[in-house]
Amino acid sequence: MSEYVFRNVSQIGEKEYQTVIDGQELAEMWRDGIITYNPEIQRGTKVKRGKDNSEVEVAVYSKANVKKIYTSMLSGQYFTDMITLNILADGNEKIELDDEGNLNVDGEVNISDGQHRIRALATILEGNEKGNLAFDLSELKFPVKITNYDIQTAQQQFHQFSLGLKISSSRAEYFNQTGLANIIVRELMKNSDLAGRVEVVRNSIPKKDERHIVTFATLVNAIEIVYKDLETRVQAMELSKYLAEFFNELINFIPELHNYEKRAQSKETSLIGENFMFYGYVAISKVLREKENWKEYLPLINELDLSKGSKQWYGDVIKRGKGKGYTIVNNNESRKTFANKIEKMFKKLLNEKTA
Repeated sequence: MSEYVFRNVSQIGEKEYQTVIDGQELAEMWRDGIITYNPEIQRGTKVKRGKDNSEVEVAVYSKANVKKIYTSMLSGQYFTDMITLNILADGNEKIELDDEGNLNVDGEVNISDGQHRIRALATILEGNEKGNLAFDLSELKFPVKITNYDIQTAQQQFHQFSLGLKISSSRAEYFNQTGLANIIVRELMKNSDLAGRVEVVRNSIPKKDERHIVTFATLVNAIEIVYKDLETRVQAMELSKYLAEFFNELINFIPELHNYEKRAQSKETSLIGENFMFYGYVAISKVLREKENWKEYLPLINELDLSKGSKQWYGDVIKRGKGKGYTIVNNNESRKTFANKIEKMFKKLLNEKTA
């Protein structure tokens, strides 16, 4: 929580305000911790491993982009543009706009849009304070939009920003509050064993990532491909309850999904522990949903041919990688093909089992 007074503010909406703030003030606000980075409404965090092998979560941003903006500012070639700050509506914040245009704020002030620009300004401020630079940051005047949104609304706003940003599809989907599949995946992240196992920043799972087994974008896409008839929020919530139970059983049943060593080893030759396999898992969930005692039939997964060397996957889903390895063909067509094939294969096994 920070107390701050924004000057010369005009109200432009019920929860929106606008003013102009110079680069010096913005940089000092960042330095003093008045403006903060909230990963829930921005690009998220990533785990950075230290020399002592300890793990720490750090903000996701591009150092290269910060450097480009920094250089552009110092050379006088930077055109100032809109920065958006959000005073988090968490029930504890206090906001009052007086008759003189002073916006008195007591609350958490987050960057909604402008992280790289503010980091560049802060770098210049640090150079000035150390005597390495003598740049007048007050010459840079930024139009600033100030909002008072809760987490969900701020995320949806960032989703809108992301349409013009170069961020991962997983992060963009994570901020989409309206899609039915997105709602389902959010519920799974809260109410199933997928909690803590869904990557919401990257589009893929790095080899050394011991925690995550699937990306947010993959789960959303898989649900949209398999459950095409999903039309209402009520249907989405009902499906989320079933999928929560399904994934709880699945993760417990398949060692590769709860054991990193086995997962890493299996990826050399099998699809079973791959992020891509979730297109298949969601397809299997649809087949089993029709069975009252569906849990009994989960072991049929072990009878599926999920070898990367299998001829049935070659070309459409798998291709030869470097050396003797395999590469997954991950595009819209291959995802649909894989989900459809797994659904047909599993349905055949199920019919044979119950005949």
